[in-house]
Amino acid sequence: MPDKDSDKIGLGQRQICRGAVKVLRHKKFHAASMREIASASGMSVGNLYNYIREKEDILFLIHETMFARIQECLEGVLRQQERPRDQLEAAIRELFHLACQMKQEAVIILTEAKSLSKRNLRNVLQRESAIVGILESIILRGLKDGSFHCDKPKLVANVIASNLWIMPLRGWNILPDHTETEVLDCLTAGHLGMLAGPAAGGQEVRPRP
Repeated sequence: MPDKDSDKIGLGQRQICRGAVKVLRHKKFHAASMREIASASGMSVGNLYNYIREKEDILFLIHETMFARIQECLEGVLRQQERPRDQLEAAIRELFHLACQMKQEAVIILTEAKSLSKRNLRNVLQRESAIVGILESIILRGLKDGSFHCDKPKLVANVIASNLWIMPLRGWNILPDHTETEVLDCLTAGHLGMLAGPAAGGQEVRPRP
């Protein structure tokens, strides 16, 4: 049976995350006031503290919310696809679309990570490593069944994760000339090409239609 209190807390925390993202689009974390974040979240400052203990918790919540969505996305891919190549193609596609939806959260995470305490930063880095680990596990299964070829699967997994989150932030330079679909096709071909190895026979690896 669902825990109503947990559901209520989760709903309130997601509401705070959305409000905080609105504020942090225009202000640095340390310059943003709790009153501003509460107002953008549609609640009073007093109610805000029903869901958090201190201001830094808001920044940590943004990180946790994004990582939870990434993990949910990857777990869905693993359930729906069986072959490693299909899993990786689907993971690249779904993570790219998610990154395009969460550009503001990604910018906040990249620019405000320094505002986290050492403990929270360590937790965030562990969550990020876990996400990369899921991609690496897909690559390792592909190496085992012969569909992928590389000698540095962890490095390739890190490159894929980094590219998928950074590329949507470069829309100012890319999107005037290319669509998101073209960017995704390029990323997919490039990442699969990194894993093609000698089995590709020197031919270009293209994403499946």
